[in-house]
This record gives sequence, structure tokens and C-alpha cells, in this order.
Amino acid sequence: MADESNDLQLEAPAAETDAPRRTIAVVDGNSLMHRAFHAIPPTMTAPDGRHTNAIFGFVSMFVKLVETFAPDGVICAFDKGKPRVRMEMLPQYKAQRPPMDPILHEQFPMVKDLLRTMDVPVCELEGWEGDDILGTLARRGEAAGYDMLLVTGDRDMYQLVTEHVNVVSTRKGVSDVSIMTPESVDDLYHGVTPELVPDFYGLKGDTSDNIPGVPGIGPKKASALICQYGSLDEVIAHADEVKGKMGENLRAHIDDALLSRRVAIIRTDAPIECDLASAKFPTFDPETVRAAFSELGFTGMTGRVLALAGASAAGAAPARAFELDRRLDAPALLEALRDAGEAGEWVGLALVEPADQGTLFEPELSVWASCEAGAGQLEGDAARSLLVHALENWRVASGDVKALMHAVYPVDSSLAATPDEDGRPFDPARCDPAHLFDAGLAAYLLDSSKGAYGIADVAARYLSGELPEPADGEPAAAVAAQAARVLVPVLSELLEKDGSAALMTNIEMPLVGVLARMERTGMHVDPAKLAEQSAELGVDIEASRSRIYEAAGREFNIDSPMQLSGVLFDDLGLPTAGLKKTQRGYYSTNAKVLDELAKHSPVVAEVLSYREKAKIRSTYLDALPDDIRGDGRIHTSLNQTVAATGRLSSSNPNLQNIPTRSELGHRVRTAFTVAPGSVFLACDYSQIELRLLAHLSGDEHLIEAFCEGEDFHAETAARVFGVPVSEVTHELRSRAKAVNFGIVYGQQAYGLSTSLGISRREAQEMIDRYFAAYPQVRSYLDGTVAMAKRNVWVQTMYGRKRHVPDILARNANMRSFGERTAMNHPMQGSAADIIKLAMIAVDERMRDEGLKSKLILQIHDELDFEVPEGELKVMSKLVKETMEGVVRLRVPLVAEVSYGADWAAAK
Repeated sequence: MADESNDLQLEAPAAETDAPRRTIAVVDGNSLMHRAFHAIPPTMTAPDGRHTNAIFGFVSMFVKLVETFAPDGVICAFDKGKPRVRMEMLPQYKAQRPPMDPILHEQFPMVKDLLRTMDVPVCELEGWEGDDILGTLARRGEAAGYDMLLVTGDRDMYQLVTEHVNVVSTRKGVSDVSIMTPESVDDLYHGVTPELVPDFYGLKGDTSDNIPGVPGIGPKKASALICQYGSLDEVIAHADEVKGKMGENLRAHIDDALLSRRVAIIRTDAPIECDLASAKFPTFDPETVRAAFSELGFTGMTGRVLALAGASAAGAAPARAFELDRRLDAPALLEALRDAGEAGEWVGLALVEPADQGTLFEPELSVWASCEAGAGQLEGDAARSLLVHALENWRVASGDVKALMHAVYPVDSSLAATPDEDGRPFDPARCDPAHLFDAGLAAYLLDSSKGAYGIADVAARYLSGELPEPADGEPAAAVAAQAARVLVPVLSELLEKDGSAALMTNIEMPLVGVLARMERTGMHVDPAKLAEQSAELGVDIEASRSRIYEAAGREFNIDSPMQLSGVLFDDLGLPTAGLKKTQRGYYSTNAKVLDELAKHSPVVAEVLSYREKAKIRSTYLDALPDDIRGDGRIHTSLNQTVAATGRLSSSNPNLQNIPTRSELGHRVRTAFTVAPGSVFLACDYSQIELRLLAHLSGDEHLIEAFCEGEDFHAETAARVFGVPVSEVTHELRSRAKAVNFGIVYGQQAYGLSTSLGISRREAQEMIDRYFAAYPQVRSYLDGTVAMAKRNVWVQTMYGRKRHVPDILARNANMRSFGERTAMNHPMQGSAADIIKLAMIAVDERMRDEGLKSKLILQIHDELDFEVPEGELKVMSKLVKETMEGVVRLRVPLVAEVSYGADWAAAK
């Protein structure tokens, strides 16, 4: 930030008057990296575990810059070392700033390497700030006849703005920018022109850089004074005319104002070696860039960057450019779709969301369809007929195949399914899974940690550039249908390379139809039982509330953490040693804190009881009746792309989350009944993850314990504690059980000591004895962690990968979590794969044998059925045989059948 005398005096080259001026963009690397770091969560990591959130945001802004302004060249400037000149003028310059976040700091060398890979010059100079490099290049470029774009978030750069130097100012996040011209700077500062910006900072200072300015003078007063007198020098010359406290401060801080201006002036004389004439973009090698972006895990971004270099570079990438399909009217669309379907093309389909239809009434079904010949919209019966015929006969791609099915196969079974051409109601069982492609499921298999698998999210990751906006008046489905179709070859190729194609073909896509059938069947619920339990629990809740008030000596809001904390720790004086306060200044009353306090305090035990009752009542007893549809059943959604482990999740409502060990949760399950003349049948795998640990580790002693012992936990206790099985006590068996399951989940001594209430030393001794008894388990788990550190992913028996970037984290807690995840996923993920295969096989057998029984729920390692009484015997045998026979392990795979009049009685 130098004064005006430092400007380089370069003579502009001779040029034809009508020749276009080249545009060169100079990027403030530090400014954009800081902005990107704070805009994108630091959870984003490369496949090898390095943090990449700032780099990803930086590249997003970089690409947007090039796409928007198409500069002829791009240069990136960075700070290097302490800003010597300014620190000599103002020793406290930027001294108040905290050290850079280590996660951000580690990304600077990476982004510089990436820029060099993209053939973008990186300019940095020891002792100089990036601002000064921008200032120097701006003046050099302007003098040499270029138009200069300075890309930064720093407002003090506005002083450089001229007719041929504009600032692209990043204002918010990574996408909101404004173009600062001399006129817009004048408008922003109410009369302060670019050349007066340093004077403006001389008066107002800059707290972010520790530039003092004049106390009490902010932006409005500074601009008013400069506009009134013309410059800082004139303001000082007329300081006696400034009234009140502001005048006193001004007269007392004249030296500070002049110093602040000097510090705020951008230097334009940095001795930087940078040839503007050779700054051209894009000139990078596509294959080198692709490899660099792949290493960082920026799969979707690669296509956008390569596209900057032209179609030839972009065409070599697995991602594809995206241009809107030709629009067809309904008759032409139907003809084009029929030809495409019969030719074996993929047809993209997307439902129009009701919110996009702009009607206050019940919206009619509306579908957008896309094929290579074009795209268009169908509504009402035409849309229904298209969906049924397409799903049963053509190759269909969608962002949500199950949603397409439910459009003609309603979740509420009191509503009729749409018939096909032969008059048969639509049934997902008639759909060939090999002819269906769900883009969200494919993206989930490629990386189950992303969390967002909507069609727009998937397209952003795997297609070239952002999805275009729909044409005027068109819904998002117009683009979604096309995106799903275009994504099929891209995702199919990636699934093959990733080793996940078999999972897509053999498990996830066949499961879609099974889940659609389960969701339509639903679970029969007795609303009278829910109402009865709610009334009874309401009485219990009031009684609990009264007992708590009596113990507290006053009434208060028990549901308020702040008020509860005040009662427990201030009024009742419960111990606070080791407890942390919340940001609002009171001691936490979370479940972990209360569980510990409840061991010694009856009132805390009563609060926990009150909380459980209130949650059961509000979450289930009072809420579930609203979920009962016209068929008298509740229809949960079973989701394939939520849990990173591969397990299914349940939502709207979540029926997997009803407490199983709680008496209150067990009572809720009594309301889940079955139709008259039917039985509720449950079948669950016994200790499947432990059996998988024996199978995967190959430990002969663990295998023997499963194959020979009737009680595996007792067998383990005998081996770990060195006693005969006949002498294993209930306590020893409980401890062995805790160790067994703890090992599967990668539990360490601290976790085991907490769960068993023993010392950490004793817990470590138990773990050591366990590994002495089963030595190959230790070797297997160590090998799994080592492999995860090499690959940054682990996989199941069936190749389901889970990415574990935390395993390479510098933070010990994050790294430990990554190691536990790596140890557990082969067992938990394989169990998820196995029960999905069992669901597919059981569903197929029930249909092949013409049974009327229905699969109605999957929860963890359990399958639940509604079975006519006359089919109970055959179904008990069928389900058990199928679940146990779906895979052969080194140890028996055991499934246990139980049944009853309702869910609670069955389990």
C-alpha cells in the first residue's frame, strides 16, 4: 500500500485504436481462501484425508470468475512473510489477528500447487502483501494497455479502480460478487472517489488491520468530512471548524490520521517478476488437471474446469456438458418416447413437485420426460399411463425411482394403483431392476458420506457445470428428467471403476421395488390404544411434574434447560464438579449429565422419568394418529441413501426409533396390530455382527466358540476370564458381552470402562485378555485400520465402501473416530448388505409361492411380517430358511422367529 509517487511510469504500447484490449484477472489468493474457508464447512476432505473446503470454495469462485468474465489471462497473488514496510510504519499492523486456523493453513500450499497445475502464475514476494502485488500488476497492466480485473474481498482495493481497472468484489459466501467501477465506488462511499479511499481510511481506520484512524469517526462521518472539504489534508486544514467531540478527536489525532492514510495506500512498486503478456488462460494440460482434481476428490468440479479449455478437453472427462433438450408437445413427446423406449434408450423421468404447479387445489399428476429426441411434459391420465408403461417396459432413469412408482402405486393402499394396458394394477414386482437406474442411489454408493443425493446435488458433482435454469414457466423437473438420463453413462462408468456396480445391480436397485411394496402395505395401528396410552401417560406426567415441583420447592418450566439447571445446581445445590457451562452461562442438563446425577439424586431420576414419558407421549402417542392413512395404516418411508453404513433408515414417521428396552416403548408397540385373522411375525439375525467378525477375521477360537457353544457370551467369558463355562457368573457373562460388542464397534478402554462402570486399567486388562483369547481378531482389526489409512475407505464383504477421511486427521479425537469407523464398517455394513439380500429373497419366495403374507418393516437386523394365521407355519419356515441361507459364513448364520398378536407380543 504505497503512496502515489511509487506508481510505475510505463508507456503504453503503440496499438491500433480499434484493437480490443486484453483482459487480465489478478486474484487475491489470501482474501478468497479466507472467504471460502468460512463459507464451506471444514468437514470436506480429499480421499487421503486432507482438508479441502477452502480449496473447493476457491476453485468454485475461480471457475465462476472465468465463466462470467472470460479473461484472456489469470494471475494469482499471495502474501508472503510479514508486511515489512507497513510494520515499520505501524508496528501493531494486523497484530490483533489470531493465528490462522491450522485447517486453513495446511490448504495454502495445496491451492498453490493446484493453480500451477492449471498453469496459472502464482505471484508472491517475501515481505510483501498480496494487495501490493495486485496494486503493482494493476498499474503495470493499465499502463501497458490491458483491462485489469482485481478479484478480492478487501474494500481498501477500491482505491485502485479506474476506467481500465475494476475490482470484482466478493461480498458473501463464494458466489455473490459486485463489479466496482469509479462510479460505483463513488456511490458506495457517498462521494468518496477511488483516489480518496486512502483518505477515507485515514479518518475511519480499519479495525481488521489494526489501523487506528481517528477515534469516534466511522464510515459515514469520514465520507461526510471528505465530501465537505475535498480531502484528508483539507479536513486537517479546517480541523478547527469541526464541532464537538469529533473535532476534539480530530485535532488530537492528526498524526494518527496521516499515518493511517500512509498505511492504507496500496503499494504499486513491488519488485515482482511477472510477464503480463504471457499470462494466458486456459493453457493447462487436461489430463494433468483431471489427475490433480481427482486426487482432491473434486469429481464434479473437474468437468467445469476442463470445460474452460474448450469442448475437446471437456469431452475427455467422464462428466458431460449440459444443454437443455429440445422441447416437444405432448403428441410428439409420446411418439419420441415410444421410439426411444423400444430402441432401448434410457428415458429420464421426473415428477413435478406440487409446489411448482402453482395451484391451491389438489394438483394433478405431472411428469417431465426426456429422451435423446427431446423433452416435454405430460399430465393427468397421460402421465399415469406413461409411468406405468415406462416402468414396466422401458429403461428408466430418475433421481428417485421409488417416487415414480408411488405416483401410480400410492402409499395409501385405500387408493387404487394405476392399471396397465391389460387392466392389471401396477405392481413394482413386474419392473425389471436391470432396466431402472436411480441416480441418487448410484451417487450414494460412490460416496455414502455426502449426505445430499437429490438430482441437483448429484448433477453438480458429476456433470460439467451447474444445471441450467429451466426455461420460463418450467418446473425444476424439466431439468431433473434430463439430468437423470444424462447421468446414467457417467455414473455407470464410475460405479464400474469403483467396484460398486454389482451392489447397484444386485442389491440396491432390486430393493427399490421391495421397499415400494412394503411402504404401500404399511403397518396396521389401533388409534384407540394410542389414545388410551396417551391419557394414562398424561396422568403419570402430571404426577411426575408435581413430585419435581415438591422437591424443588417451587414450580418452573421443567422443559427449559436453563430453568432446570437453576433449580438443580443453584436451588438444590447439586455438585457441578467437572461440568461445563453452555454458551449462555448455565450448567448443561443433557442426558449424559443427568444420567450421572440420577445415581445419587432422586429428583434427577424423576426428571429423567418425566422426560422419557413426555417424549414418548409427544413423539409417538399423540403424533402417530396423524400418520394413519385412509387404509387405517401407517406408512413409513424406508430410505436407502441416509445412513452412511448402508443400513436402511425410517422416516415420516421413524418406526425404527421406538425404544425397545423401555417399558414405555414396549407399550407403544402394542398399538401396532395386524388385520383380523393375521399374526405379527418377527425374524431377526442373532449376533450377526459378531458372527461376521468371526468369519472375516478367521480366528479359529472365535469360530469354535460360535460353532460349539450354545451361549457365545458365556464361551467368551470362559476364555477371557480363564474359568470353565459352568462357572461363568451372570456378571462375568455381562462383562464378556460388553467386550464382544465393544470390539465390533472399535471400543477402547475408556468406552468400556464407562459402559461397565469399572476403572480404565481394568477395562484395558479385559480387552488385552480378549485379544489374547482371539489373537486373529487383533490382527484383522489392525490390518483393517492399516488398509483404511492407505485407501481412506473400508469395504464390506460385498464391496460397499465407506470413506473414512477422519482416519488421517491431525486431531486425535477425529482420528480415533475414523479408526473405530474403519473397524466396524466391514461388520455393520456387511450385515446391512445381508439383510437387504434377505429382503429381496424373502419377497421373491413369497410371491413365487403365492403367499398372502406381507413384509411390512425392516429394523436393524430384524424383518417384520403380517401373516395370515393359515400361513404362519409355512412363513416361519420360509423366512428362517431364507435369512439363514442368503450367505454362507464360516460360522452358522442364525435367524430367530417369534410371533404374536401385535408388535410387542411378537418381540
